Amino acid sequence: MAEAFELLAQGIGPFIDERMSNYFADDPSWEDAAANRMGRANEHGATDPLFQLFVLRRFWGPVFSSFFGEDLRGLLAQLIEARNLWAHFNLPDDTAYLDRVLLSTERIMAPVAPEHASHLRRIRTRLKNPSTDDASELGGETVDVIALRMQLGESEGAFQQLQSDFAAINEQLSLARKASAGKQHRLNMLELELQETSGQAAALENHLAMELGTRQRLEWLFVSFIAGMLLVMMLLAV
Repeated sequence: MAEAFELLAQGIGPFIDERMSNYFADDPSWEDAAANRMGRANEHGATDPLFQLFVLRRFWGPVFSSFFGEDLRGLLAQLIEARNLWAHFNLPDDTAYLDRVLLSTERIMAPVAPEHASHLRRIRTRLKNPSTDDASELGGETVDVIALRMQLGESEGAFQQLQSDFAAINEQLSLARKASAGKQHRLNMLELELQETSGQAAALENHLAMELGTRQRLEWLFVSFIAGMLLVMMLLAV
């Protein structure tokens, strides 16, 4: 399966690159534009067979339907599932299932890269008759080496994603600290304003008390003056 997915990536990659470059002609990178449209991270780029399969499925209508037959569209889900199972070492140990996956891969690739499709037919032959060629090579690399290289690429992509997540968390933490510092500063300012307002209220209260005392003294003086006037008038009347 490692050899098959490597063949798929090599055979269909240039075809997808040409079509998607034309579709996203106004974007600097069709890989990034497609990844954003699909809501996925562009971890391994256009050479990753899983990314290629997602692109085929997502942009089938506007980009690829005019080239492929509609009957091939249903094979994409099967290939995506098989690719995920293979990446997590969960592929069924079932020759019939693996043969169906290889056949689907061959059918997708045949219109684009017939020479790679021929190689896939040889892989299917080895699958059914392992003794025919157990040490097949692709471009000078054994199947085990190809599998390890693909898995290493996936591990590197996962590590890069972790680094990106870590940087995002650090940034969020920094923003949270800045926000907390801003809130604390605002709280200190409000406390100062409250203390200033309390002082002004106390001063106003003292002023009102003094005004009230002055008013009361004036009222007593006025009453005393009236009482004195009445007393004088009474004495004059006698």
